[in-house]
Amino acid sequence: MRKPIKICYILPEYNEDTNSHFFHLYEFLEKLSHKADIFLIVENFKNGKIRIGNIIYTQKFKFLPLRFLESFFVVLKARILGYRNFYTHYCYIGGINAALISRLSGGKSYYWNCAMNWLFKQRGLSRIGYRISLKLSHFLVTGSETMKQGYVEHYRLKPEKVKVMPNWINLERFRTQDTEHKIQDTKTLLFVHWLSKRKGADTIIPIVKQLENFKSQVPKFKLLVVGDGPHKEQLLSGIKENKLEQFIEIIGGVSNKNIVEYYARADLFIMPSMEEGFPRVLLEAMASGIPYVASDVGAVREISPETAQRFLVKSGEVEKFAQKIQILLSDKKIYNQFKREELEKVKEYSLDRVLDKFLDLFV
Repeated sequence: MRKPIKICYILPEYNEDTNSHFFHLYEFLEKLSHKADIFLIVENFKNGKIRIGNIIYTQKFKFLPLRFLESFFVVLKARILGYRNFYTHYCYIGGINAALISRLSGGKSYYWNCAMNWLFKQRGLSRIGYRISLKLSHFLVTGSETMKQGYVEHYRLKPEKVKVMPNWINLERFRTQDTEHKIQDTKTLLFVHWLSKRKGADTIIPIVKQLENFKSQVPKFKLLVVGDGPHKEQLLSGIKENKLEQFIEIIGGVSNKNIVEYYARADLFIMPSMEEGFPRVLLEAMASGIPYVASDVGAVREISPETAQRFLVKSGEVEKFAQKIQILLSDKKIYNQFKREELEKVKEYSLDRVLDKFLDLFV
């Protein structure tokens, strides 16, 4: 019988109550542990019981120089124990050390990143660490062909150095009752994301005000905003100033393990981001059977089914975004067609399918 492949996986954070995409990683890694021999390194442990890997190490030091040295020696230990494949998810400290040690000892280092960072000026150590990780790692792993081309173009990486592996979704966790368009007086719109300009939080109020202009064409609606972030207070004051309390409700941060209940309440999902890589929130909406209007950025078009592509809008085009919402809320036929297509399309990103693609990276 073939021995399971040995992988040292470096994770930036473990927090079972996280409201970020990391919760998807925990599900993925738990399942991966049944197929591979995992040495897990967690840079920042917050809470929960880690059920991942044969060997688990949670870093102790917070002071950056000591944190770097600690990481170096733990990665070195993994290599001495026979782990030659190093996979780092975003964190640049682990990424640099994995790349250094694997290059010196005959291993292979894989660095995951999937964000349009070239659109925004990075500063300080994070910028330096990010650049070094990209250059030193044997391979950059990103979510789509679109993102691959972005990295090749903007960071001058060789195409053969960039591997593509899509994000995934636990279809069972997000499966909702497969019904047709919900029959209710007030339609529920849903925004789930970090509340920042980068994720389009500044366009929420303008979009809702545009929808008010379509009163005769749009059913009654309420937008639930799930998330925290630097734009939260500005959003709250904007709602009050524009007297939009009846249209927008700020929920705040919600643990990803509990986020399903909000998708179950929603009729339509919105994602007006300035920047995305391979947005998990869209996979969550697709798996829940919720049509969406989204910015046409990153890999969004690549992962969207045919009907969904008609509802992608250039980032910042508020009026057009609102018009697309109006169409979906008003046209039952298009809405249900969208729903059927996304429920089929999202199967391509099931956890089990992507798990096999992940293991193929190391063959």
